[in-house]
Amino acid sequence: MPLSSRHEITVEWGDCDPAGIVYYPSYFRWCDQATYRLFLAAGLKRDDVSSGHWTEGTPLVAAECAFRRPSQPGEKLVVESLVERFGRSSFTIRHVFRNQSGEIAAEGSETRIWAKKEGDARSLEAVAIPDDVKRRLGG
Repeated sequence: MPLSSRHEITVEWGDCDPAGIVYYPSYFRWCDQATYRLFLAAGLKRDDVSSGHWTEGTPLVAAECAFRRPSQPGEKLVVESLVERFGRSSFTIRHVFRNQSGEIAAEGSETRIWAKKEGDARSLEAVAIPDDVKRRLGG
């Protein structure tokens, strides 16, 4: 069974556009934060910066979000995240945002790769996801 992570977000004034509803980049920021929390729940570090610079981690290669209903300042949302699909070097995380009555406010996904680099960004290379990482995330 896949590992899932849940946490609550309070929509703040700065998360919203001039119409008073959540501005779409806020959802993408919350998805990234939820991915980080999912990795913590699995006992994993998402990106290796122990050497002082990034050498191994999980760069984002695709993201999408469908907005089901507007959310406003002061509203509380619960985001639940889990790995929906594993490939050899990629994985897709699904994020579902629900309001306090359980209605879906938004659904998003991130596709990330397991990657290493030796030098600048052009040396980035997708590598197989370690078996331990898959196991901890429920794959």
